[in-house]
Parts: sequence; C-alpha cells; structure tokens
Amino acid sequence: MDKGVLSISGKRAREVREETDSIKLVERTSGSFHRRFALPESANAEEISAVCTDGILEVVIQKQSEVKSRRITVQAA
Repeated sequence: MDKGVLSISGKRAREVREETDSIKLVERTSGSFHRRFALPESANAEEISAVCTDGILEVVIQKQSEVKSRRITVQAA
C-alpha cells in the first residue's frame, strides 16, 4: 500500500495433460496480473493482511479507530 492505493500483482500458470491411445495433448497457459485499488482514508495501512488458500486471495483491511471529537470550554478572562 502506498499513498492510499493497494497494489496486488502475481503470476499464474496452468498445465493440462490428456492422453488417449492415439493422442497426447498438453495445454499450457500462463500470465501475470496487476490490480490497484484506491482505499478510503479510514483504511488502516498497518492492519492489512492477506491469505491465499486454494488459489483464492483474501485481503482483510481494518478501519482506523474513530477519532472522537471533544468539546473544549472557553472561559472568559
């Protein structure tokens, strides 16, 4: 994450093999990807985590704790 933008990049490769009595087939596909997401200001950059399970990427972005406004009493002198 840099300046409010989360970048995700990776590579994927797949190979499929099929064999019969007279045919042998091998298909290979590969490629890379890059995605960018603009995050709101409420996203906490220090608390971002990611887990990849069975080819599924799960990204968890926590919100920052809310800053509560406070009232200040002004006294006349």
